[in-house]
Amino acid sequence: MNYQVHFLDRPDAYERAMNELAAVAWFGFDTEFVGEKTFVPVLCLVQVVTEQHIYLIDALRIRDLRRFAELLENEAILKITHAGDNDYRLLHTLYGAVPANTFDTQIAAGFVGYNYPAAFAKIVERELRVSLAKSHTVANWEARPLDPKALEYAIEDVKYLPALYHKLTHKLRLLHREAWAREESRKWENPETYQTDPYKEALSNDYIYQLDFKEKIFYLRFHRWRREKAQQLNVPKESILQNRHISAVVKAIKGGQNAFKANRVLHEGIWRRHLSEWETLWKTPPTDAEKALLDTLPTPAPDDPEREWTMELLYHFVRYQCLEHEISPALLLPRGDFNRLKNGDGFDAALLEGWRAELLGEPLVRWLRHQGTLSVEWQGDACVLRMK
Repeated sequence: MNYQVHFLDRPDAYERAMNELAAVAWFGFDTEFVGEKTFVPVLCLVQVVTEQHIYLIDALRIRDLRRFAELLENEAILKITHAGDNDYRLLHTLYGAVPANTFDTQIAAGFVGYNYPAAFAKIVERELRVSLAKSHTVANWEARPLDPKALEYAIEDVKYLPALYHKLTHKLRLLHREAWAREESRKWENPETYQTDPYKEALSNDYIYQLDFKEKIFYLRFHRWRREKAQQLNVPKESILQNRHISAVVKAIKGGQNAFKANRVLHEGIWRRHLSEWETLWKTPPTDAEKALLDTLPTPAPDDPEREWTMELLYHFVRYQCLEHEISPALLLPRGDFNRLKNGDGFDAALLEGWRAELLGEPLVRWLRHQGTLSVEWQGDACVLRMK
């Protein structure tokens, strides 16, 4: 693994490197960014590895990376990442890139016996017998010149991607699961992956069920207002208003200024700065679209111990199938997705298709889809379960 390392901080060197990358069959990449200070993270460094070269692109000097974004969309070039979700999302936000022909080593590892999500260093150590130094995982990537130790860390983050790809691909082929790993990686190749639901944060919080109709409308609008305000100022949403204060605003809004004055938790400077906007959100009549959105909220189901027991048993059947085939349960059906299935709350039925359906088998998929209850019969030493 003797790579030539190129630090690219001039447009001419960057263009030459992009021309070279356009001719390769594959490359691995990673990004370093700072996301604590702004709404859109600041992209600081892009590391790219090919068969013989490692390119370190200084994204603070080379401001326009559209050439690289275009390479992500090139179907003829395989892109290798580890936990590429944030990298793809940021490059989509900045350049609208929707990648093609992707492979993720973290996903692949979940199909060959690793828990998902497994850390890059752990997989490299077990598969390649290499211990990575992680002393600069929290480096100041905006600093220039970059700390040489931080650059070493950045290089290590891509240096072992090719060997790891080949090792994991070999294991996947032996298990006949390469198509499964590719299928799972293709979620980043779907433009819908990058669409943002402005109400997702509000609807995912059980607090909304504690509110009356008008409060729910305000709660939805308030979350959207905070997001749009943060996006407009390019600051984190917490800089506009911390999550822990949202319920205080919802409780106080109907009482006007006096209710906010009586609230000792919420800083006076914050509510005085925004109160007129909040009151407009509160007083504006609900739209048909907002009413329709609230109509989609599931009614909290009454306690049903039999159904609760059935669904929990189903989840353990899913886990058992995963253990039998050495696939991470968190990759097949994350607990959060299962809870949405159990609660009837916006479950994505596509999670029971493709490789998941193949692994689980038709009876278990049918059971998960229809969610019937169970009957239990003891026949001697055998326990027989039947779905009603």
